[in-house]
Parts: sequence; C-alpha cells; structure tokens
Amino acid sequence: MPRLMSARRLVVAAVASVLLIPVGVGAAEADPGSTPAADRKALTHHGFESARDSAERLIGSSADALDFVEFDVDDDVEVQPDTYTVRAVGGRIRIAATTAATAVAGLNAYLGTIGQSVSWNVRNVEPGGELPLPEETITSTANVTHRFYGNDTEDGYTGAYRSWEQWEAEIDELAALGFNEVFMPVGSEAVYYEVFQEFGYTAEEMRAWIPLPAHQPWWLLQNMSGYPSGISEHVLEERAALGRKIADRLRELDMVPVLPGYFGTVPSAFAERNADARIEPQGGWVGFTRPDWLDPNSGVFSALADSFYSTSEELLGASTMYKMDVLHEGGRRGSVDVPAATRAIESALQSAHPGALWVFLGWQNNPPKDVAAAVNPETTFIVDGLSDRYDGRGGLEEQWSGVPYAFGTIWNFGGHSTIGAELSTWNERYWAWRDQEGSAVDGIAAMPEGGLNNPAAIDFFAGLAWRDGPVDVGAWFDDWTFRRYGVADDDAKAAWRVIAETAYTLPKNSGYSEAHDGLFGAAPSLTKTTAASWSPGSAAYDLAEFAVALEHLVAASDRIDNAAFRYDLMDVSRQVVSNTSRTLLPQVRRAYQSRDLAKFDALTTEWLSNIDLLDEIVGTQPQNLLGRWIADARAMAGNDAEADALEYDARSVITTWGEASAVQAGLNDYANREFQGLVGTYYKGRWSHYFDSLRAALVKGGNPVAINWHTVGAAFTTSTDVGDFATEPSGDIEALAAEALVRHVDAEVPIPAPPAVGTHFLSDLEFSAETIPGGYGPIERDREVGQAGAGDGGPLRIAGVQYAKGLGVQAPMSVSFNLGAKCSVFAAVVGIDDIMVKPNAYPNVIFRVVGDGTKLFDSGAMAGGVSKPLSVDVTGVSTLTLEVDANAAASLPGHGAEWWDRADWADAKVTCG
Repeated sequence: MPRLMSARRLVVAAVASVLLIPVGVGAAEADPGSTPAADRKALTHHGFESARDSAERLIGSSADALDFVEFDVDDDVEVQPDTYTVRAVGGRIRIAATTAATAVAGLNAYLGTIGQSVSWNVRNVEPGGELPLPEETITSTANVTHRFYGNDTEDGYTGAYRSWEQWEAEIDELAALGFNEVFMPVGSEAVYYEVFQEFGYTAEEMRAWIPLPAHQPWWLLQNMSGYPSGISEHVLEERAALGRKIADRLRELDMVPVLPGYFGTVPSAFAERNADARIEPQGGWVGFTRPDWLDPNSGVFSALADSFYSTSEELLGASTMYKMDVLHEGGRRGSVDVPAATRAIESALQSAHPGALWVFLGWQNNPPKDVAAAVNPETTFIVDGLSDRYDGRGGLEEQWSGVPYAFGTIWNFGGHSTIGAELSTWNERYWAWRDQEGSAVDGIAAMPEGGLNNPAAIDFFAGLAWRDGPVDVGAWFDDWTFRRYGVADDDAKAAWRVIAETAYTLPKNSGYSEAHDGLFGAAPSLTKTTAASWSPGSAAYDLAEFAVALEHLVAASDRIDNAAFRYDLMDVSRQVVSNTSRTLLPQVRRAYQSRDLAKFDALTTEWLSNIDLLDEIVGTQPQNLLGRWIADARAMAGNDAEADALEYDARSVITTWGEASAVQAGLNDYANREFQGLVGTYYKGRWSHYFDSLRAALVKGGNPVAINWHTVGAAFTTSTDVGDFATEPSGDIEALAAEALVRHVDAEVPIPAPPAVGTHFLSDLEFSAETIPGGYGPIERDREVGQAGAGDGGPLRIAGVQYAKGLGVQAPMSVSFNLGAKCSVFAAVVGIDDIMVKPNAYPNVIFRVVGDGTKLFDSGAMAGGVSKPLSVDVTGVSTLTLEVDANAAASLPGHGAEWWDRADWADAKVTCG
C-alpha cells in the first residue's frame, strides 16, 4: 500500500516544532556552526531514533559519526517513494531518508562504498572503526512500494526456536537490505488459543489442537494440526511475548509486520458447538488430515473474525497487512460459494482494520481466478512465488483481475543448504514485467522457505527494488566481492563470476527456481536423483565448472581473512563436496550392477569419507550446527519433558517431517540440511547401513535386505542423544577447502575409452554419464527397465518384436557414451516397450539423439505399439547422448503426460573405425 509520506511529514513537523527538532535536510544544513565535527552532537530526527539504534547494533560506536534526518519531501507529491541520500554535511555523514528502515538501507549503501556491508549470516563491518566522509552523494529511490520478505513456512524452516537476539539481528539485516514488509506469524497461536475459548472449546482442547512451533506454519495454512503434539501454556506465552517484540521492533523501524489474518480455520466439531456454522471438510494434505474450514458465509464467521482481529491486536499489535490463503495446496471448495466467501473474509478484515491489505501468496493455482475477481484491488496484494520458475508465466494482470502484485522468488524449499537461485532471470524478467504496459507489479517478494542462506542472492534480489534497470551481472558480483571482503581481489572476483554463471544462472534448471540438493541427505537408494521429493532430479549446472570457483577462493585465502570470506569459503567448499554425491552415486550403481566388489568397496568408502569431510566443513560455521538447532528448541521448554518434545519437533521437521503416512506421501527429507551432526551421524549412518546391505547381497547372492527408512528416521527423531552435535564451530576451513578440491577431482567419473574398430552394441559399452528419474530402476542392459531394482526387467519388446540387445529406460532419461570421434554410424530401433501397451495406459515419449550438444535425431511423439528404426551419421562426434523426453507438451488428447513410461533403444549400436 503506498505510504502517504507528505501526511506523515506534517505530523512529524508538528511534533518537531514542539520539541525544537529540525525537520528535513535543509533545516539541518542551514547553520552547521563552527563546532568541530568530532565534538558535534549526533543529530537524530524524531522518528529516526530506531534507525540510530539499529546502526549502533550494526557498527557499534562508529554510528556516532552519523546523523539521521528525515528526507525533505516535495509537498506537491502525494505519495513519496521511499528514498535515502547519504552525504557529507558539516564534517559528518548525514543520512536523510523517508523512513527509519530506509535510513538503515542508506547506511548499508554507504558501507558498500568503503568495502563493508551488512547481509545475512555474517557481516563485513568494523564496529568502532573510523568512517570516512562520502566523496559524493549516495542516493536511491525505491521503484516499487512493497519490498516483502518471508514465506509462510519461514518460521518453521529457518528456526521456530530462534531467540529475540537472533530475530533482532535479522530485522536489522532486512532493513539494511531495503525490505519494508516482513511476514511475522510468531505468537499467532496464542490468538487462536484465546479466541476459540470464546466459542465452546476448553483451554486443554485448544492446546492439543495447536502444533508445536516448528510445524505451526502448515497449521496456519490449514494443512494440518496438533503435530507432533499439542502445545503448552508456557510455550504459548513465550511465543506470544516474542511475537510482540518482533512486531514492535518492525513498527519502530517503519516496517510492516505482516500478520496472519482469519479466513475460517476451525477445530473439529465447531458446528456442534456454534449455531449458524456450516463446515466444509478439507480432506488430507501429504499424509495429514486438514483442519475444517468454516464457510465464511456462515452467520457466526463475522463474530469469530472480529474476535480474532481484536485479540490479535491486543497480543501482537495492529497491522496494515494481513496474510491469508484460501484453498491452499488442494483445499476443497465443496459447496462453498467461494467468491461470496472471499467477500466475507475481506469484509471482516476491513471492519477490523479499515484500509488494511489482504496479502495472498501466488502459488500453484492460488489465488483462484474467481477469488482474485471478488476482492477489492485497492486493498489486496499478491506476493507471487512463481515469477522466476516457469518461462511461460505471465499475464497475471488478467489472471488476477488487476490486483497489484510483487515479483517474487522462492529460491529454496525446506531450507536446503544448496547454493543457487534464478538470479539471471530476475535481472531480466523483473524489469520486463514491471515496465510492460498495464503492469500491476508494485513490489518484490523474497520468499525462500528457509532463510539465512544464499547471501548473494538476497542481496541481488533486494537490490532490484532500488536500481534503475538490469545490470551487468559479472560487474555486480565484482562490486559485491569488494563490499563483502573489503578488497578488490582478482581471484575473489573470478570465483563469484563462476558462481554467477553456474549456480545463479541455472542453465539446466527448467521448471525449478532452486538448484539441486545433495544426495548425501537422501534416503539411500542407488537410483536416487534428489533428496527431497519435489526438487530438481539432476544437476542444475556444470559441477566441474562450479568447482573452479573454489579453486579461486582457495587462492584468495592467503590475502583475505574476514568473517564473510570464511563463511563463503565454507559454503562453496560445502557445495563442492555435496556435489560429489552426484558424480559418485552413478559409479556406485554401476559397480553394484556389474558385481565388482573391489570397485564397490572403494567407491562406498570414498562416499562415506566425503560425508565425514562435509560434516567437518559445515561445522566451521555456527549457522550449520545441529547442536545449536536442538539447544535453541530445548531452551524454550518449561521442564525436561517439554524439552524432549520440543527437541523432537526440531529434529523431525528437518528429517522425517511427520509420521509414516507423511513419509510415504513424500515429506521425508523434504527439509534436508547439511548441518554438522545431521550429516555425520544420521546421513552417514543411513548410507553405511544401506551399503552393508548391498555388500552382503554381492557376497552372498540374492537381493539386499529391505530397510524401513521411516523406522530409521523415527529412531533419530525420538532420540535425545546429542553427543556428536557441536554447539560451537571448529575446524580450519582453509585446510578443509583445499581437501574439498582434492575430493572433487577424485570423484570425477573416469571417461571410458572410445570403442575399437568394428560394430559395438551400446549395451556392451560403459556409460560416460547418465540421468534417470529418481526412485525408479536404473538403465537396464539387454532387458526392459523393470521396477526399482537392478536386473528386474523382462525382455525388450517393441510392437510385438523381441530384441536380444539394447537399453531399457524410463522417461525422462539420458545416457552418454564416449565415441572419441572414432565412429561413423549410430543405429537402433526405438519405441515404447510392449509392457506399457495395456488398458488405461497412455505412454507417449520422444526419442532424441544428440552429438556433442547438437540434436541429430528427433522421433517426434511416439505412443505404444509402434517402432521406428533410425540410422544417424555420427562422424566426428565425441560424446553421443541418447535422450527420452516424457513429452509433457504433446501428450495424447485427453490424457496428461506420464513420466516413467518404459522405452527401449533396441539393437542400439555404433559402427566405428
């Protein structure tokens, strides 16, 4: 919502005239006097005391050199965009800004010019150091009204048990980055607790219904309740007090605490206890039972909502923005008149807080078209979570009936540790969307599901709102390294340019807004391609190219030594070692399939050793310590039994997430993290157990013993043993980074020798690379792909013809061979395997042949029951790649595209020499 700065200035001016505080830059500049700058008392305009307090927390006594004054706005401008200027006045550094938070952003902009900066996790600042006067004016004006931070899940995945000191630091950092709106759910559980006792529920019933803090975000989203157990009065009080402090601090800085609003979530049996209540059951969500939805058209809704907002104001204070999402992730409409319900929800909000904004998340099909059409665009705002995820996304002005919205990003899911974001996409698409004719873009929204990661990404994304247009990304990173490290170092610049071109460009990441996660954190399987069920199933960039960045950072480590550099050296080292899981696992799989015990032992030993190294690397930074994650949870408890329950809450949300039903539905390891202790005990323990099972099968014959990973996870989450979990960082990150480079080289896949002269079936050659759909069978030689196990498929059959040789695969997949430019022809017969030709199956794929990145053959869409012979000239080709596309764009009429269709490359062979 636009900030009426001219009105605000009139109020401040009236107060200042009584307090004799000068208003605006002009008034303060009129007579700086002859007093030496060092002896002059710091100037702080009324309303900017909080900016000075923030500066003192950020840079200590160095803040004494700063003056904070209100920006001298043009009285003819009704709505003044947030603006800051920083310049030398009377021998002091004067920051003039429209709001306190904007003044802190101005401070950070100034710090950047002298090689310092405030960002996430670590700060490159020199508290108490002398600050030079700016040589020229530094100024910027926000190009959009809203700079929103926070995901509905952020509190659970960043840390539901964060202390006030942790929140205080993050608020200062968000202000320094230029944000002005922060989603703040902490303490909302106390609102529900109080309100529903007025509507027929006992305190005990409400405490049983409200989840523990780490799982509360999904309760507020109407996805689940009461898990892993009910909440205590003590934790309710602790969280309510903390939420009030957070919200008040945001208000002090002129930032908006975006609070949860009320849209109808009720405990079970609400209609039995309240007249004129119509309930719409909401079914299930990923293994959980959803809470009921009170139809907002019910007569009791307005009274319930009124009580909710008055109690929220009493406990957390009032806001001008409230977040609510009806029908989130599969919520059921049933017989609810949804447009009318939307207007009832809106009416309740406006009755309680006239002019307040209803904030929606743009996610999947939300907000539905009829919901967006029913709201008042003047009091509605949408934070789009998919702006950078799909190339075809657009037309939101029409879809959302002109409701203003923010260009948003969710660059990680579950708080994964991985480095990566669609930074290059932001640099182009934001401006295209904002500047198009009729654009409704009036904000940015940074919404990682878990925060305090990817500091370069949040810095770049936040800056979109303060720049004039797209930038040269490489040059931006050059400047960022100076702000980050305080020196202009060529190796540091080269490192971040590499990262910019790989992890922050994501050239191979179609359909995702995050990079791949690490496979060390996956529930073990030889066919794993991702740890989290809905994350990218293949490497999102060239892993070898990314590792070059670490070479540069290691080279720079002799010249740079500050907290920010040590954090980055850890993070890039962590990513390089994590990436070895993607190069090693296919090698382990091939060794197992070929029953090569010596190679299997060597590779699995290397795998487990890399897990140990990863655990050491992440243990060098306090943000990555499972011991602290657990200690924070236990610290909120009122007694030992409650401490154990809160520890379970904290452990489970980053491992099993829920009970067996949730694990089976895909939530297991959804929030996998590369934390010290979690990596070295839980992840390593699972893989050791799995490899022992596989080895026994190789030695004794038969199939490996099946392992119930939920049972293994349950043993970890219910444990209170923290003996191997550090609470203080340790280790020599420079030595560990150098070792990470060695491990990267050791894990690289040896390139097989090219075929000798003659004709060779591809099923007899070594693969140089392969990608397969996660959780399904490996590429099979001379048989169809079968199920998840190796060697479990039947004979290859296409259109009634059986083939003795060939490759059986599942879509989508690719497999590569080193031809070394020594072959001339590739030939095969391709088609859907006959096992898919059956009732209610609609297989449909595309076969492609690629030589050194150039497409040489495309079969077009192929259904079952037909075959297609091919002969392709591969003269001069070094790397031959066979691909099967799941054909999402052109499936059979009336049927969606199906992944995992079984397809065959029958009689696939190359002629060489």
